[in-house]
Amino acid sequence: MSLDPKEPIGVIVLPAYCETQSIADLLLELDVAVPSNWHFLVVDDSPTESTTNYVNRTFSSLSRESSNLHILRNLTKSGRGAAVQRGFQYAANYIAGTLDFFIEMDSDGSHTAASVNKMISAPKANDFVIGSRYLNSSSISGWPLFRRFFSKSLNFFLRKTFKVPIFDWTNGLRRYSMRAVQIQLEHEFKNDGFICLSEQIMLLLKNGISPIEIPITFVNRTHGSGSVTTHELYKSLRGILGLWMKSKIRTQ
Repeated sequence: MSLDPKEPIGVIVLPAYCETQSIADLLLELDVAVPSNWHFLVVDDSPTESTTNYVNRTFSSLSRESSNLHILRNLTKSGRGAAVQRGFQYAANYIAGTLDFFIEMDSDGSHTAASVNKMISAPKANDFVIGSRYLNSSSISGWPLFRRFFSKSLNFFLRKTFKVPIFDWTNGLRRYSMRAVQIQLEHEFKNDGFICLSEQIMLLLKNGISPIEIPITFVNRTHGSGSVTTHELYKSLRGILGLWMKSKIRTQ
C-alpha cells in the first residue's frame, strides 16, 4: 500500500497460540494491505517455538522495516484477552514514536486483510471501532452452524442484558486510540479469554467511549483447529455472569 505521510501510525497486535501456516499467510496479506509505517506485533503464547519460527521466516520476506516487526514470546497460555493486553503494554512502552491507533485481530485468518484495511480507514476521530459480523452488510463464510448460533445468541443476550445497541460484543477485530488503550492498561481485567472483549466494551463505555461498528467479512479458519474449547465456553459464560452481576450491583 502506498504511504501518505499524513496517515496515522499504528500497531496490529496478533495474539497467537499454536499457529502455523495460517499466521504466515495472514502476515503476507497484511503486508500488502497495511500502510508501511504500521507495526506488526505477534504475541505468541504457544508452548513450543513453532509459531515464532513461522513468524520469523515470514517477517524476513516482508517489505517493511525490520524495526516495525515484533514478537512477544510467552511460555504459557495466558488467554486471548491477557495476550492482547500484554501486547498493548509492550507497544505503548517500547515502540518508538507516537502510535495513533492499536488494532487487535485474530491470527488464524478469520479476519481478512481487507477487513483490517477498513478498520484503518474508519473515521479517525473515533476512539473505538468494532469490526462487526452482525450488521446488514457484514458476512460470515464457512462457520459451523453451532458456532454461528452460539455467537449470535450470545451477542443478542449481551445487547439486551446491558441495553447497549452494539451488535457484536465478541468479535476480536477492533481499533483503539491511545486514549482507549491507556484506559485498558490502567484496568485489572477479570477475564483473560475471549470474553475479555465484552469486558473491554463495558470498561470503555464506563469511561465515556462508545464504539462505532463497521461491517466486515468473517471467514472460518482454513488451517489448524480453533482454540475455543468447551472449557473456554464455560469460562466465557461464567465471565458474562460476572459482568452482569457487577452491572446489577452498580445500578442498585
